[in-house]
Amino acid sequence: MRILVSNDDGYLSPGLHLLAEAAKEFGEVFITSTEYPRSASGREITFSRPLRYESKYFEGMLIHVTDGTPIDALHLALEVSGFKPDIVLSGFNVGDNLSLQHIFYSGTLAVAIEASLMGIPSIAFSSDVRSFNDFRDEGLASLLRAVAKGVISFVSREGLPAGVDLLSVNVPMGYKECVKVVKASRVRWRATYKEGIDPRGRRYFWLYGMRGESGDNTDVKAFEEGCVTVTPLNIDLNAGVEVFEELSPLEREVVDSVKDVLDTLKG
Repeated sequence: MRILVSNDDGYLSPGLHLLAEAAKEFGEVFITSTEYPRSASGREITFSRPLRYESKYFEGMLIHVTDGTPIDALHLALEVSGFKPDIVLSGFNVGDNLSLQHIFYSGTLAVAIEASLMGIPSIAFSSDVRSFNDFRDEGLASLLRAVAKGVISFVSREGLPAGVDLLSVNVPMGYKECVKVVKASRVRWRATYKEGIDPRGRRYFWLYGMRGESGDNTDVKAFEEGCVTVTPLNIDLNAGVEVFEELSPLEREVVDSVKDVLDTLKG
């Protein structure tokens, strides 16, 4: 099995190396990443400038590094390096990626989602740590490797269920020997801003998060109970077919609206 491993925290992140180590026993591993952390970069891709892409060795591992985004790293690995993976792994991220809110702007999930769009099964791994140093704790490192191996083993053997494009896995610091397959909560936190004055006398607003409400049987709830969460995701954002008939009168209304404008312009 050919395995591509990437992340959004940069090639120096111990979480990237932990995931690569866990993947090695399952096949050939290719590691690609960004030069610097690009957390919360979402699905950003670089169009406005050329990209650097070079090979570096760090802690005994060969890593293909770009000065672009996590999405850039994935495409460069596939199109420039010519590596064609059977599965893509992204992580381990510094910080959890719980809820649809986080999933939409996470660089870690962005890599997995992009791979899924190209038909490649993918898994995103995130962990409840605050810094690179937390990964140095051997107890936590062993737990993360074990979780990754368990998930990779299952997916490599069974594949992903029909209708599932990727998995999002989150590992809490206070693990309590439970694993739950759960849906993603809609919201993780509510945007709140602290107002202040900078040294030049101008107002600024600094974002911080207030915890949002999460329902039962969601990733947030299970995670807060100390469980590893596995969230199956489908990236098809299209609405159900029944909506198309309901919205069909919209077609005629917009046509009529545009016709009025065209008639005015012709007159």
